[in-house]
Parts: sequence; C-alpha cells; structure tokens
Amino acid sequence: MLIDKLKFLQGYVKIKLSGYAPERFLNLCSNHNILIWNLEYMDDNYVFCVSVRGLKRLKPILRKTRTTFVILERVGLPFLMRRYRKRKLFFAGIFLCGGLLYAMSLFVWKIEINGNLHETDSNIMKFLEEKQVYHGLLKSKINCEEIEEELRAGYGDIIWASAKLEGTMLIIDVQENLATNQQAEEQQAQDGAPSDLVADKEAVIYSILTRQGTPYVEKGAKVKPGDILVEGKNPVLNDNGEIGSYQYCVSDADILGVTQYTYEDQFPMWYEDKQYTGKESQAYGIRLFKLQAKTPHLFRKFQDYDTITDEYDVKIGDSFYLPLAITKETSKEYQAEKKQYTKEEAKQVAEEKLRQFCEELTQKGVQIIENNVMIVTDGKNCAASGTLKVIEPIGTRKETAITDIPQEGQIEDESDGDSN
Repeated sequence: MLIDKLKFLQGYVKIKLSGYAPERFLNLCSNHNILIWNLEYMDDNYVFCVSVRGLKRLKPILRKTRTTFVILERVGLPFLMRRYRKRKLFFAGIFLCGGLLYAMSLFVWKIEINGNLHETDSNIMKFLEEKQVYHGLLKSKINCEEIEEELRAGYGDIIWASAKLEGTMLIIDVQENLATNQQAEEQQAQDGAPSDLVADKEAVIYSILTRQGTPYVEKGAKVKPGDILVEGKNPVLNDNGEIGSYQYCVSDADILGVTQYTYEDQFPMWYEDKQYTGKESQAYGIRLFKLQAKTPHLFRKFQDYDTITDEYDVKIGDSFYLPLAITKETSKEYQAEKKQYTKEEAKQVAEEKLRQFCEELTQKGVQIIENNVMIVTDGKNCAASGTLKVIEPIGTRKETAITDIPQEGQIEDESDGDSN
C-alpha cells in the first residue's frame, strides 16, 4: 500500500516495447538498476510500467538494442498537476482546504469521557466548562495535568483521572470509588487519627466483632443515632486498679444492626398505551460549530409522535474530528390508547417496583429478613406502603475525645495551692 502511494507521488508510465532484441533490453534495465514492474508479454510485445525517472534513462538502452516503445498510460501526481496546471482556482482550493485542515487541527472539537458510572457525562462537561475547558479550545491552552487535578479535587468519588490529547480529541479517563460507605470510612481512617464508631441510625445490635477499640454495646442492645458503639481508646490500669491513662487507636469493628426501611409507592390505575403505526418521517440537518440548520418534515402529518435524533460527527481517520456533524431526526407516529390496569396487573407492577427496590438494597450489602409492605388498589390508584426489616452494617466514624487524667503529683500541687 505504501509503495503504491510512493509510485503515484513520483509518477509512472505504462509502455509497450517492440523491436529487434526486447529480451536484451530487459537485461540491460536490470544491469542499470532501472525498476520495471507488471511485466506482461502480449502479441509479440512486452508491456510494463516504469517510473518517470527510469523512463528518462531508457534512451541509450533503446538505441543499443534497436527497440522502440509506445506510452499507453500516464499515471501519478506529476501528470495530474500538468493536466490541471491552467486551473488556478482548483489548486487554490487545494491549498485553502489544506490550510483549513491545519487550522482545525489546532483546536479540540471532541471531548470523550470514559469510566464514569455515577457521574454523568453532562455533569462532568459542565464542570469542565466552568474550568474553561470546552469544545473549540486551542490545544496549546490545555494543561492535561491541571485537568486531572481539578477533577480529583472537584469530585470526591473520582479517585483517579487521566487526560490526553489525540488528534483533535481530548480523552478523559476516570475511575470512581465504588466502595461502600463503611469501606470509604475505613479509607479515611488510614491517617491514624483516633476515632470512634457511632450509630448513624436507630437499630438493634445483631452482632458485633471488635478488632480494635473498646466496645460499648453488645448483641441485642438498642442504639440511637450518635450513640458510641466502639470507642477509640483503651483504658490502662495502674497498680491500684484505677485508670491511669488511655491508649488511643482507630476503632475497627464489624457491626450489624437490625433496622427498618419505610417503603411507599403509588401510581394511577389509568395509563396511556402507545401503539406505533410504523409510519415515519425523516429530516436531515447539519451542525457547523454552534450553528445548526435542518430540513423541515415535509411529509409529517402526524398528530402524536415520538422524535429520535441521531448525530454523526465528521472526522478524518480515528481521532481527527472536525467541528461538523450530520443530524438525522426521525419522527415515529403512534396512537395513544387509554387503558386501565386490572387489580392483578396493578399488583404485578407494584411487586416489580418493590422487587427492584429490594435488589438495590441487596447490592448494598443489606439482608432483608421481614417484608411488611401491603399493596392496596382502588378504582383510581394502586398504593404500596409498609416497612422492611433488614440486617445491615451500621456505624459511622467520629473523632475520639481526648481525656486528660491528672497524675498524683498534679493533684497534690493543686491541693497545696488551695490551702495557701
């Protein structure tokens, strides 16, 4: 492929050789390192291709071998330029197009964000625009390291970010912290500061396994928000069996509590059912920079329809995007029919919503042990309400209060001072 392009740029001709000693001619071409290719023998003549530079070196060989040739075809850029040498506007257009492409290559026309699950692309794009990073920005003004730092500082759940330029694209890869709240708190505790584990909701302790710290509760105890579960300090007793000092630590424990979730959901018994007729109307448009233009829907005579818009970016290769996009807008006609759920159908819909809610809790490490949700339907609405009793990890981290215990000498000094 590359060799063919080089041959086209240099230019070559296809010739038909005839005469007294064509075989000797071919041998002399080989001896003089003149490249010929696509050699064929046709009607007592040889047909082959030779470069323009090689063609100029054939005259002495032709005289020596008493052969002649006829040019059958001229191929390549030199001949193309010669053919259009009088068309100045054509060459001006080529140079203008090349200049525009070079100018377009100096800007960023597409920002691609990968790896984000919790944060949406639109939110991150708005954040970048606030930091003066947007479509159409000069690539020389983009500092990839600064963008990475801004993303990590602006989003607490983004623990890693990478930004790089490819062509006219700015590619941003992020990694979010998908750990549970308890794991996140354990990550925060790695600085070594003494901390307690306190209750974050009302619960009955189901189990507690303390690895570090002093437990304040046991199985079956009822706790309220703010109650200390595990304290981040261990008492050290003196010879008299009294607390002489405290050894501070980062409390660490696995605590499960029985809690309740309130569940409420309601939806109307009447709903709109869309039946698509199969009739469609399409309109096309173009977007250049921020300017948009599109053709009208000439044959759209629908009363009720849904619209789907597709946008196709114009690019050269894989990463050279241009500030140009083709849009396609499709309108699909539907007929709306008002229907009413039966009691059985409404109950199935309500149960499916409840099942999805329970699956979300299970994915967070919550174990459901009791379901007290009731589903009630009437002529207008279907309502589901009640509670779910669950077993889940509880406890949040809080800084440990430092307790000062006066020494015996300090007590005596204080008493002497009072007597004076």
